[in-house]
Amino acid sequence: MKIAPKPKNESQRLEALLSYNILDSNFEKVYDELTALASYICETPIALISLIDRDRQWFKSVVGLASRETPRDIAFCSHAILHDNIFIINDALQDERFVDNPLVIQNPNIRFYAGAPLITNDGFALGTLCAIDVVPRQLNEKQTHALSVLAKQTIGQLELRLAVQKLAEFSNQLREINASKDKLFSIISHDLKGPFTGILGFAEILLTDYDHLDKKEVLDFIQMINDSSRSTLKLLENLLEWSLLERGIMSFEPKPMDFSEIIKEVISVLAANISNKNIQIISRTNTPLLINADKKMVFSLLQNLVSNAIKFSPVGGNIEIGVQSLEHQLEVSISDDGIGMNPDQIENLFKVECTSSTKGTSGETGTGLGLLLCKNFVEKHGGKIWVESEEGKGSCFMFTMPSSNKDSIKVQTNI
Repeated sequence: MKIAPKPKNESQRLEALLSYNILDSNFEKVYDELTALASYICETPIALISLIDRDRQWFKSVVGLASRETPRDIAFCSHAILHDNIFIINDALQDERFVDNPLVIQNPNIRFYAGAPLITNDGFALGTLCAIDVVPRQLNEKQTHALSVLAKQTIGQLELRLAVQKLAEFSNQLREINASKDKLFSIISHDLKGPFTGILGFAEILLTDYDHLDKKEVLDFIQMINDSSRSTLKLLENLLEWSLLERGIMSFEPKPMDFSEIIKEVISVLAANISNKNIQIISRTNTPLLINADKKMVFSLLQNLVSNAIKFSPVGGNIEIGVQSLEHQLEVSISDDGIGMNPDQIENLFKVECTSSTKGTSGETGTGLGLLLCKNFVEKHGGKIWVESEEGKGSCFMFTMPSSNKDSIKVQTNI
């Protein structure tokens, strides 16, 4: 048996094959009809659409065989893709390349083979449309021509399938862009207008009724203006970051840093929120936690997740920040014992078209932008983010971040 050599453009050919996203896909009627036609026209009991992968030939469509793939080394199609025209073996037992091939001396006992290469517009042979028989035979001119035409139709269907996939991806992108636009207008018209109206209202009361207010009432209004201003500033920061990300112009400057120090900074910034709800923060971290990341993104990521945990925790609740060192990455968890979420909320949590504002346990408001930012920031660093939650029992947000740490040293800090 002679093993077919690899094409000279093998790496590019494999790249082209993978770009069609077809390997290991299900049977599809249009391809089954093409193999059925090949079998009928060539009068053979077996016909295949065979794609030559790195180490195997995989069948997109099969007539007359039960298997979906065979090793590439024994594949007749591995020889066929080396030719521009139909590759024909009239009697495999009379050909030294195939006489002792397992596919010849064992099931399916191939004797006749005719394979028309599936050549893309860029000149890459992805595989073949082939007709196979268990007895020696020949194809006439009309059959040979028809097999060649069917191979071109197969490539046409592959191109159409890829175009449909790309159109679906573009449609999804367009839908997300429209959802982002709608979300932006909603924030500007409602979420920003509301807080500014409140701030102006409190300020107007102070201006008009200052002489009639006692000191405590004045301090209360100042506190409300301060709280509303901080909340609005955070909303504006998230809106700006989200806008930069959507436009693809947000800077990304990863540098070596200690992750545990960022955790401390975030807890310090949110100290007032933590104190107002009498929440206990338990930080379980490695020391040090060396990462290579963009500090602004990581800080915003942690601030959003911890702020959310505070927002949905009851007064006197507990929040735990845990970090586990895995191979080449950190796994960070931020869990609370708050109101939790149902499966539908979890499913739509990171979708821009489904984001909505849910009031916190003390009436805190938001826009849902924070979690979209978190997802983008994590993915920008090559990590992933997910959540585990149950209504009435709290939530645990987790994400991964590239790390060079090998050992895990847990330190507990009660605040």
